[in-house]
Amino acid sequence: MAPFWTNVLNYTYARGFIRVPIVLALPIFFNKFVLYEYEGAFKRWNAGHNQVDIWNRLKAKVAADAE
Repeated sequence: MAPFWTNVLNYTYARGFIRVPIVLALPIFFNKFVLYEYEGAFKRWNAGHNQVDIWNRLKAKVAADAE
């Protein structure tokens, strides 16, 4: 007799009509809930280091070098 989890895999995830919704649902779940919950932490972590801040520092440096 096959182990329990082998049967679970064979009869759920290995079947295409069930695998497709699972594969599509996982990134949607991650984007809607996981990233949403950590968005504030990401913003605090990246404060002052985003693309706009880096570009503004570069423009200021170029302007200072031009003078």
